[in-house]
Amino acid sequence: MQSNFLISVVVPMYNAERFIAKCLEHLIHQTYKNLEIIIVDDGSKDGSVAICNKYAANDKRIKIISQKNAGPSVALNTGMAAAHGEYIHFHDHDDFVNLDYFEIMAHAAELTGADILCGEVNQPEYNFPRFAALEICTDLRDKVLKTAANKFNPAWRYLYKKSFLDKTGLKYEPDVFGAQDLYFTKPAIVLADSVALVPGAVYNVVNTDTALGKSRKKLRTAAERPGARAAHARYCEFMAQHGATEIMSTPEQPLEVQELRLFNKCISKRVIFQNKIRYYFLGINIATRRLIRE
Repeated sequence: MQSNFLISVVVPMYNAERFIAKCLEHLIHQTYKNLEIIIVDDGSKDGSVAICNKYAANDKRIKIISQKNAGPSVALNTGMAAAHGEYIHFHDHDDFVNLDYFEIMAHAAELTGADILCGEVNQPEYNFPRFAALEICTDLRDKVLKTAANKFNPAWRYLYKKSFLDKTGLKYEPDVFGAQDLYFTKPAIVLADSVALVPGAVYNVVNTDTALGKSRKKLRTAAERPGARAAHARYCEFMAQHGATEIMSTPEQPLEVQELRLFNKCISKRVIFQNKIRYYFLGINIATRRLIRE
């Protein structure tokens, strides 16, 4: 492939000593080499920074920025401000990407010039979409439903063109903890002129509960703070102004619905989704069974 533009990988980090080495190993050994790896340490209290320093000593592409613990949104904004790449990827510290991830993404970026590139996700308990072929989406409905942005919020699914982020002024809401991706990724999808679906670029999710230093109780408390409530109000207003409220609220569509009817009344129903089956009796959801598909 011919593309050789710089891609910035922003990794916000908090107490990640169990995970950060694997994350970095899968970044520094990418088949695509022109990366800028920006680690934003959000006030870690463990050995995370020491591990990163060892990697940085041997790889000049790694830059470490340290700040007082301020939460994931502030860390992500810090990394975004420091990025010099043509595209930016936001990467959780406890996940990892396939070794050809950025090669595939860079090739797709070269072919499409899309504002946003959407890759695939390996997380079996959720049915993130897989793509049959490289496709460019420009219509709002296609951008949302074909990426499943109506269902999934994570920013790590995407690469964002830096000029697009600069033009729109998109930033993470500093007062939001835990749900910060919601207020960034969905407006980004709405504002993008084009979103490319990229088959074969796989991001692997490792389920942990580090939350950049915020416990579940603290996250619930943070969601009730005035700043977080104001962020939610701005989000709702944005979606309404852009005519995106309904499409972003579209529920997941089932693959198949099977009903048992008696006297033209539905007695029981089995609703089959990509990764689960829901069972209903007299309209009440009585059970859900998870499926794992290849």
